[in-house]
Amino acid sequence: MKKTKKITILIDAGHGGQDPGSIGHKGLKEKEITLKIAIKLKKLLDNNKLFHAVLTRNNDSDLSLKNRKNFLKHKNPSLLLSIHVDSSKQSYVSGISIWIVSKNRMHREINNIIKNKKEKIYFSKSISDLFKNNKNDVDLKKTILDLQFNNFQTMEIKLSNYIFQEFKKITKVNKEQPNYASLEILSSINTPSILIETGFITNFSEERKLKTISYQKNIANAIYVALKNYFQN
Repeated sequence: MKKTKKITILIDAGHGGQDPGSIGHKGLKEKEITLKIAIKLKKLLDNNKLFHAVLTRNNDSDLSLKNRKNFLKHKNPSLLLSIHVDSSKQSYVSGISIWIVSKNRMHREINNIIKNKKEKIYFSKSISDLFKNNKNDVDLKKTILDLQFNNFQTMEIKLSNYIFQEFKKITKVNKEQPNYASLEILSSINTPSILIETGFITNFSEERKLKTISYQKNIANAIYVALKNYFQN
């Protein structure tokens, strides 16, 4: 019987080490919460034979964006999930939100690769072969990468809907569609990537909840159920 290949999910716990991230009114640090949620999510995913989860960090270590993105090259995941906690100058602002890469940023990345201004990218065999056989066809290369990006973005939007669906059962959703941003962590050409802001640390009520193990478990479980439902469908 053929062994089914597991879906690799790369979980990036935002901040760490010298970079605490956002800090709540009671002194709660974003880096602590993101790590605790990431570890709980990894455990849930690894207990399901469908998944294999990898953490960019499993302790309070400093990790540059370059090192975080190196995991994408070496682990070749099906999805990058970056876990964060939001902040605002207005303490009444609350709720979770999801971010995906903007079209402008991705088109810039694609153009840089075509002009060879980027470090070497490892494409799938089918894309590598096409590029090799059409070395000088810039238009074809751009078309292929644009198609790949469109497929990834469709996946990110669909998966975001599954995540929102689960989060609505446990908390307030800040905005029920993904936001678009030019964030470096989301700008991989070869990996669909989603950043989840799991609440506002600057909101008194959410800071209090985020500090509790039970709520951290609820968040990890909501993300896990969304991933399971999306990939099973």
